[in-house]
Amino acid sequence: MSRRLSLLVLLSALIAASSALGDEPDRLLWKFQSVSWYNRFSTNSTVGPVLLGPAAIFGGTYSYQNTTESKLAMVDLASGEARWRFERVGPIGPVAVNGSAIALGNGDAVLLLDLATGRLRWEAKGGAQTLAITGEVVLATESGSLRALELGTGKERWRVKTSSEPVVVGDTAYLLDGRRLRAVTVATGVEGWSLDLPPGLSYPHTLRGEHLYLLGSRTLGSINARTRSVEWTLPLESALEAPLTVTDDVLYVTTQDPTRGAYWLRAVEVATQRDRWRVSLSSRAPMAPAVLPSLVLAGASAEKESLIAFDRATGAPVWRARVGTVSVQPVLRGETLYVAGQGPKRLYALRAATGAPLWSVMLNGWPLGAVLTADGKLLVSTDDLTLYAFRTE
Repeated sequence: MSRRLSLLVLLSALIAASSALGDEPDRLLWKFQSVSWYNRFSTNSTVGPVLLGPAAIFGGTYSYQNTTESKLAMVDLASGEARWRFERVGPIGPVAVNGSAIALGNGDAVLLLDLATGRLRWEAKGGAQTLAITGEVVLATESGSLRALELGTGKERWRVKTSSEPVVVGDTAYLLDGRRLRAVTVATGVEGWSLDLPPGLSYPHTLRGEHLYLLGSRTLGSINARTRSVEWTLPLESALEAPLTVTDDVLYVTTQDPTRGAYWLRAVEVATQRDRWRVSLSSRAPMAPAVLPSLVLAGASAEKESLIAFDRATGAPVWRARVGTVSVQPVLRGETLYVAGQGPKRLYALRAATGAPLWSVMLNGWPLGAVLTADGKLLVSTDDLTLYAFRTE
């Protein structure tokens, strides 16, 4: 009798512990695994998920004994089953997708796959740090050059020198050649215009409206793409400690204070280049600031309450949540914020207005990506090449 009582006490404790964590395993709709994990490990390289209506492209690179191999699949979002699979020796990534094709880096080659079937259309020599498909060409950056490959054949159409990765918008690629900004027509490789830049700007980041934002080691700047002129440059305390987040009226910048070693989250107004506000962070923020309707979120890598919400208008702290290190952008749906935390390897659902925990579930690997589908599924990818689909209603 005493043994049975002890078992009941233990079972009750386990149920209570699970309830305290807020686990809701029935939130999981399906789980897609690229490989079966027997004597294998991920190289922390995943591709996607890239949403394509009712399906998503997902895969990555793994090692087995002394070999490195990769897998890619089109995953049906309703069932979690693969519509097609593609396998390749060596690492894969980056990836670019258009209406009918997938461009994929594969070591020292660029591959083009048929989107509907996953079959290889062509293979072109030369690696790629970045890829983009625009018009009838695939743009690939490699070893100080940007080259355009024919979408139909993989043959090189043109090549230009570059010292930066390009920002590609429509039929124009913006790139740097030393201190000269060049606007190149993607169909022909012909320079439309160029502009000599002030010192400190090293690469283009984002085109927002007519403003092309550029960054350097300790400088932020804006070029007007319509008038083709320098609008302003802004010295920074340090290199960015997290990716830049751009909105129409405010740029969110994370830097380090060189005198105290602390960190700043700054809300820089586009119109005046002055801080609307700045707040101190005690540790590095690995994720780009995430903008919600009334809040901006920053992740702190060395704090227990590692996700901090600030008022967008004033910078006043609104709430803090303990979710582990956050390097993946949180996802908002309705009044609920979904956060994939590293360290605990968990997915958390928080009340967006207050940060109050609603529920959480355990993940088998480190989260590397999160995206919301049109019908409300939350896709989370992890470094063991697993893609999870959770219901959010």
